[in-house]
Amino acid sequence: MDILFLIYNKDGDTMKCPKCGKENKKNYCMYCGYMFDKDTYIDKNKTGEANLIETYLGYNYDRIVRNKNWFSRLILGPLYISIKGFIIPGLLLFFLDLFLFYCCFLFNDYFPLPGFSGILNLLLIIFNRVLWMSIDNIIYLKLLDRKLNKIKDNNPNNYRELIDLEQRKHSDIVCLLYTICILASILLIIFLIHINIHK
Repeated sequence: MDILFLIYNKDGDTMKCPKCGKENKKNYCMYCGYMFDKDTYIDKNKTGEANLIETYLGYNYDRIVRNKNWFSRLILGPLYISIKGFIIPGLLLFFLDLFLFYCCFLFNDYFPLPGFSGILNLLLIIFNRVLWMSIDNIIYLKLLDRKLNKIKDNNPNNYRELIDLEQRKHSDIVCLLYTICILASILLIIFLIHINIHK
């Protein structure tokens, strides 16, 4: 199935039909009859050049910018950033998240509120998931913008081709496997250190 994008022209307030290329001001093409999806378009600046993030993400741009991929972020939390290609920042945020959880549970143990400990822990988990659902895409887009602009600055003549190559190379599944391997290795090292300390 082909993914078609509408090209929105800010100057003329028109949309270019992805099928025949004619410009229209309606939500359908008056020339070939193609029906436009009003929620799917590539935003263009005044020079007619799509920004780097839109070029890289393609048809996923709308889903990420509009936070439609909420389920993966709910399940993965900070590891979502690792799976999107930023493995080290994602893992650092994951361990920071674990540390904050540990501190909160420790505080709950030392200053217990009778009858409320379980409820507070549940509220903490819910708040944590909602927090990551709110900021995961923001962090990802900031990191992606920085990465793509670095490619552009280092390769001003052929950065579009390099960004396209980078996009085709990326695989969420491969990043997930790398993340699992690195995370398992770190946890194994921590476990071995723990065993040696308590011998």
